[in-house]
Amino acid sequence: MKFKEQHKTALAKVLSDLLQCDGIVNQGEIDFMQQVYGMLNITSTSRKKATNLSLSEAVGILKSLGNQEKIAILRIFQRLSLSDDSLDPNESMLITALLLSIGIELPETEGINANFVSIPNLNFDTHNAVLYVEPAFDKTVNASINREYEAICALLQRSQREFFYLPKVIRDLESKKTTFRNTVSYIEPLLSDEQLDLIDSKLSQLDSVRLSKEVFLNYLNANGLKISKPSFFLKIGNMKPDLHQDFLIIEIVDSPLSTLERFICLNSNILSINPPVSNAKEEKFIQQLALKPDKQQKNELRYTGFHKIILDILLKYNGLHEYSRLFINRHGDIFLTDRNNTEVKMPALCKALYIFFLLHEDGMSLNYLNDHKPELYRIYRRISTYGDEELLNKAIDNLTDFIGSTMNANLSRIRKAFRDILGDEANIYLIKGEKGGRKIIHLDRSLVVFEDRKAFE
Repeated sequence: MKFKEQHKTALAKVLSDLLQCDGIVNQGEIDFMQQVYGMLNITSTSRKKATNLSLSEAVGILKSLGNQEKIAILRIFQRLSLSDDSLDPNESMLITALLLSIGIELPETEGINANFVSIPNLNFDTHNAVLYVEPAFDKTVNASINREYEAICALLQRSQREFFYLPKVIRDLESKKTTFRNTVSYIEPLLSDEQLDLIDSKLSQLDSVRLSKEVFLNYLNANGLKISKPSFFLKIGNMKPDLHQDFLIIEIVDSPLSTLERFICLNSNILSINPPVSNAKEEKFIQQLALKPDKQQKNELRYTGFHKIILDILLKYNGLHEYSRLFINRHGDIFLTDRNNTEVKMPALCKALYIFFLLHEDGMSLNYLNDHKPELYRIYRRISTYGDEELLNKAIDNLTDFIGSTMNANLSRIRKAFRDILGDEANIYLIKGEKGGRKIIHLDRSLVVFEDRKAFE
């Protein structure tokens, strides 16, 4: 078994997410994890490095392993999921997604083409939805979905999933237009009557291709993953508080219904897969992973976002730094390192403006931003999920030319993002300065860590 340091780091990330995906951690799982870490020499350094990986990045690293190493990883997944004496549906789904994505060659996976992706900062949570996504309109697949729609819904409902097929959703909304408008006006009270009228008039023009590009494909294409065929996007449920939403992309082969049937069959039987090992040494390694029966009562702890709040409060008043360090990853996501690595969530344009001022330590007047359009554009292009160059340029033009309330709105969002987490302590992190004068972030730059500073310069 050959596991390089990068593989150990990636495996630590995957195992950590699998451990917590059902929201419960108990002593049996911890004991098993310690056993695996010891056998594979996964150090605390590897585990710390793993926190900077998204799940899809970890999966991409594990793809480079040989098939026998991948089989060993599958056995680890299976036994970790049973170390608490039960298999949660979230665990089963995550193991299935990982099995398909790292590319283990097995008869059970034949004919199922899938990729794992982690998408940051979506403004919505799809919960247990299965979404239909297409890069271009596919007449045959859409006809099949319309023909098999009820059967697809029934199949997914048995797995506590809901099918989201945009043409069907649009038809339902149009049939309840008045109710939909009233609902939107209450949920989004800032929308004007003109905006509500625009939604009414444009609703029927929204199609799966446009939705696919706006929500998923622009981001994926910008990060080197091309989706060339109609696919199902399946949200991977994970109760572990995380920085990304994880999806499995299942390419539609043959009919949409038969594609889902093969996937659900695999998911239902994930623990019964027992691939052969090639030699006695590898068999001995697998056997060492056997769980020891725990006759004592399990010491379970449900770990949720509320526990993160408790840790935040403790660290806030007892931290090693007067102010938390900032960590900016290569995607432009911003984290408060000493506040339990809490993410400071804001739209991409706000992030671009904020990172720009972090890089310009001496600050500058907003009136001079127009001279720095190329730099702002490079930063925004780096972190935005949109692939439309015209939209990106227009956003920067509006920001630097003070069109409408774009600048004030973005500064306000930045203030709110930090104050929601830090309250009065947020001031040192904000872009501040006299009206018409130089704006600056006063945070000591020794507390600012870029994962890849050159990516933004």
